Amino acid sequence: MISFLVETAKRRIPRKDVLISTTVLFVFAVAQPLLDLLGRNAEFFLARASPSLDLILLSVLLAVVMPIGLGLFVLVVYRFHEPTGQILHWVFITSLGGLFAVQVLSKTPLAGGADWPEIVLAVVIGFTISGAVYRSEGLRSVFRIAAIAPVLTLVMFTFFSPASQLIFRSGAINQPAGITVADPAPVVIVIFDEFPIVSLIDGEGNLEEDIYPNFARFAADATWYRNAVTVQQQSERSVPVILTGNNTSNDRLPFAADYPANLFTLLSDSYTVRASEAVTELCPEYACENRSRPQLPLGQRWRSLISDLLVVYGHVVAPTEIRSGLPPIDQSWSNFGAGSSDGEPEGFDVIARFNEAVDADRRLPFQAFVDNISPPDEEPTLDFIHVLLPHIPWQYVSTGQRFYSRAPIPGSATTGWGGDEWLVNQAQQRHLLQVQYADTMVGTLIDRLEEIGVYDDALIVIAADHGVIVRPNIEHRRIALEDTVGEIAAVPLFIKLPNQTEGGIDDYRVETIDILPTLMDALGIVSPWETDGSSLLAEERPERTESHINGAKGVVTFGVDGSEKLVISERKIEAFGTGGPFGLAPEGQRDLIGMAIEDLVLEEPPDVTATLENQTRYTSIDTEADLIPLLVSAKLVAAEPFEGESVIAIGMNGRIAAVTRTYDTTARTSTFYAMVPPGTLVDGANIVTFYLVEGTGSQRTIREIPTS
Repeated sequence: MISFLVETAKRRIPRKDVLISTTVLFVFAVAQPLLDLLGRNAEFFLARASPSLDLILLSVLLAVVMPIGLGLFVLVVYRFHEPTGQILHWVFITSLGGLFAVQVLSKTPLAGGADWPEIVLAVVIGFTISGAVYRSEGLRSVFRIAAIAPVLTLVMFTFFSPASQLIFRSGAINQPAGITVADPAPVVIVIFDEFPIVSLIDGEGNLEEDIYPNFARFAADATWYRNAVTVQQQSERSVPVILTGNNTSNDRLPFAADYPANLFTLLSDSYTVRASEAVTELCPEYACENRSRPQLPLGQRWRSLISDLLVVYGHVVAPTEIRSGLPPIDQSWSNFGAGSSDGEPEGFDVIARFNEAVDADRRLPFQAFVDNISPPDEEPTLDFIHVLLPHIPWQYVSTGQRFYSRAPIPGSATTGWGGDEWLVNQAQQRHLLQVQYADTMVGTLIDRLEEIGVYDDALIVIAADHGVIVRPNIEHRRIALEDTVGEIAAVPLFIKLPNQTEGGIDDYRVETIDILPTLMDALGIVSPWETDGSSLLAEERPERTESHINGAKGVVTFGVDGSEKLVISERKIEAFGTGGPFGLAPEGQRDLIGMAIEDLVLEEPPDVTATLENQTRYTSIDTEADLIPLLVSAKLVAAEPFEGESVIAIGMNGRIAAVTRTYDTTARTSTFYAMVPPGTLVDGANIVTFYLVEGTGSQRTIREIPTS
């Protein structure tokens, strides 16, 4: 290898080949894979409300400006000082060749195993490519032919990818005419995201009213369609289903040009439309003059775009183990770096720093939506929001406050969940806490509607686009399979008709395609287009013997009795009890939660030391602050090797606030964490103590763990 490199270093190649080889390799290693991926996932741009000009500029930058600019830079250095230019050229083409090789190797049997064979082979291929560029006239001839790559890459993205629809989209959407609203009423629709009905119910399918009082408050006035399911797995398809009454196809993008017949166009002539869409653009500008997807200022928009592209490219080129440490790109549609941490950026985090300038606070759109609701003036009003909650990342509690944490969540396995049931239960606890915040949001909405005198008269829909899976040994938390439809397909659906004052439960198998036909029926509108769904207010509803959900693994067919969700809700109750998310505890230890420490019978301290992470966070707490240390994390160090996992009780200011179990045990060290209720914190200094718990019931011994 050394002699090969020495011999290569003695070679000289024409200057034009320096430019061409650098340019072509950049296109193959960076521009083409990125633009191909983004072109096939046009929702990436739609979700951030990117104007057509942004797509054009990005494609020109990646496919033309950056590769040719890099080639010209190397060429200039080569011209003024050939030895330096040659070294620079060699470094660039070796690196780019290695990056290209990694992407090729990711499609071979090497992928998915240990990273080092893939990395070593990619490095060897990179050296081989750079050496061949200097030693082979034939390869340089191939590169000269491939010099058209920048233009071809640009053309493919601009004219032939799904993203091209966004580049050349027309704002001219025909406005429906002749639509009569016989029974107009204010309409308010809230679509939550990634919200399974199992999070709201007990093991028998009843609403957990004490845990979710605002859903119970709304259910007292509305009809709860307890057996509702979505027909699409992904938001970009499930939301159009709700807004059109029709199932969707994979070749359509979620914007008005592909779905011109939707709720917004239906009511645009007779209603004032105020819409806030999170990942779709179904409301055309003539209906939503203030835009349902406001664009960020240019600087913020491009900072967010560059940040996300860095993360996306990392996922494109990184081997499996390295990729698992990158910010996830399947938790949101933008601001990926913001999802890498639920707390504050620590240290030098380039992605986090980029995102500091981009507003990623998912609470603000809903608050703005509520504040913007006002009584109808000359026209009735439609207020619609698709809110990205309780969608992961899980970082909020019922008060709307955030808690410190670092991603990935222990127990997660890339896009799914590992086999440690306790860690997965702790992850579900975070989800349920965020569901409690969704409940608080419902209360905020009801309060606002009552305040302005609209609640009684309004037609109100509260629903979700799809669910999420949180249980052990799941490959992906959002893939619909025969054994996951209970979490993915079954979703909340509550509808309050105008002047409805008594709630009820309807166990008819409802599908999300039925929502719009029901709204049209309630408002006295004769549907101007055919719908796959049917009105739930009709005297005769279609008899359904099976339901279908379309997902990444194809169409899944399942029954209509709703039993699929009860299996999951029973598991939830077994793990958490009936007291809510903070009832989570290892088997036989739930009774410890809330006990006064002075009432415990403590044995001799164990030969173990505990170290509380981020101790300074507990020395001066403001319980009203936006960010509070509810996640208590610590590490144990023992004199002798641990024999297995340990049960740990966490004391907070004189009471047991949580009981948890250790994980990541290696010889004499072990880690544990737990969420503590906000009410256990006090203003100022807080006292955190730890206890080793052995046995259960009358056989239980508790020993306080010394801290360092």
